[in-house]
Amino acid sequence: MNITTTGGKNYSMVRKTLEKIQITGIKSEGAFYHKGKKEWISKVFGLYDGIIFRGEQLEDGSITETNLLYLSDIYLQSLNSRYIKPIDYTYWRSLKSKIASRLYEILGVKFYGIRNKKNCDIHFKYSTLCQLLPVKPYRYFSDAKRQLDSGNNELKDTGFISNFEWSENGKKEWLVYYWPGERAKKEMKNGQVKQLDFNEDKYLNGSDIPHEEFDIKKQTESDHENDLINKLLNLNVSKITAGRLVKKYNNKLIKDWVRAIDFTNAENKAAYILKAIKEDWQLPEEYLREKERNTAIKEQEKINSLQKEQQEKKNKKLQEEKQQLDRIYHSLDPDKQKEIDLEAENRLDDFWKVQLNKERSKGKFSKILQAALDEERREIIKEMDYS
Repeated sequence: MNITTTGGKNYSMVRKTLEKIQITGIKSEGAFYHKGKKEWISKVFGLYDGIIFRGEQLEDGSITETNLLYLSDIYLQSLNSRYIKPIDYTYWRSLKSKIASRLYEILGVKFYGIRNKKNCDIHFKYSTLCQLLPVKPYRYFSDAKRQLDSGNNELKDTGFISNFEWSENGKKEWLVYYWPGERAKKEMKNGQVKQLDFNEDKYLNGSDIPHEEFDIKKQTESDHENDLINKLLNLNVSKITAGRLVKKYNNKLIKDWVRAIDFTNAENKAAYILKAIKEDWQLPEEYLREKERNTAIKEQEKINSLQKEQQEKKNKKLQEEKQQLDRIYHSLDPDKQKEIDLEAENRLDDFWKVQLNKERSKGKFSKILQAALDEERREIIKEMDYS
């Protein structure tokens, strides 16, 4: 890092910086993807679980002879999954403007997120940029441009961005647009998810998968495997390669990539999907979010279906019980039926008793009144245990 090791000032600065990072919390609201759990997490966490400096005591009582840094599980998982955007440290140090160096860090990550999209830009509200840099926001548009354009122009002159534009957006909240330059594109190409070399025949003919290990003719392919193979064929993957791929690699991963390929900007989908599967690339974030939404919808549909099924069973049981009680009623002698009818009328609340007297004079009961009488009658039969 080109920091001198003489004197105690730099040691003290590094120590204080590490301590500040340890106590700084990160709050994720569905914005952090955990590859192990295969889900977007909402959690508050830190980057470091602990720091022990040289000369300090360990838990076992011994004294450490070196500096120890313990990464948090979430941060370590992220690094191991290569969810990282490398920084060109030499280029970063070459930037003269502090705003330019900070913008380089911010834009590098954002450009990385649109690496598979053509002619896309990244834009920020001026107030948001001020918080990220951080700098004091200006009240007037001309002052804001003068504040940031020294850094913007340095990034443009050095090729990290191809262009930038300001927009007053018809409001007081101004927008700043950025387009990736050749340097940014080169960094993305050399990052974790590399651009494909479409001349690599081994990714198209499966030459890196041993023939003796996967002889398609000697193996009976399941319907599931055949379905995956057909989907790969539709992406112009050769049949021999598709078969070997399905035999060697996780079928769930292949299925994911068959669906996720449309969320990329790959021109040669066959080469892209083969390399993505073989090198265990990160699935596109847009696909993962869409998959999560679809999973939530399906889960809700299952819950709704189960509730509907349970309600239908309950209704069926109630209907069968009503029919059984009605059969018992009609099997009784007329005197017993009259006794039950009279008791049913007496059990009606005052409102229905008034309705009963009104409708009785007309010689006919309404359906709703008859239903109320039937329910009271069934309750009486259940109490008398005629079943």
